[in-house]
Amino acid sequence: MPKPWRKPMLISIFTILVVGILALQWNRDDDPYSVKNRNDLYQTLIERSGILNRDLPKLIDMNTRFERAEVVDYGMRYIYSLVKVDRYQHDIPSIQAQVEPVLTDYYCTLESMAFYRTQADHFTVRYLDRQGATLFELRLTPSQC
Repeated sequence: MPKPWRKPMLISIFTILVVGILALQWNRDDDPYSVKNRNDLYQTLIERSGILNRDLPKLIDMNTRFERAEVVDYGMRYIYSLVKVDRYQHDIPSIQAQVEPVLTDYYCTLESMAFYRTQADHFTVRYLDRQGATLFELRLTPSQC
């Protein structure tokens, strides 16, 4: 003899399970670290680096040449050459001390950098000397703003 409360209880449990599964799926779509969203971010970064690299290398000013842009670990790396600097003849820590606050300010305030602040994990700038040797690298993250 069936009990009258079993059928409504089973329907309630089934409904709760379906709603729970749908809620988990909806929450997973909003997760910025989900595989789909990470793949979309990586693809967007690849496209941006490709657009930038079409016109490179490019002389920015008398001292700086923009060599290339690379995608590294869900972030972007810009590589610049300081065309009048040799790592063995210049004080690299003083050059880095001059560049770092300005670059951090640009990263944190410029509208053109908003994508990297909000979407990418980091924004890195590597400086090379005139022979292509690495002088220093600055890695900026949204937490620094």
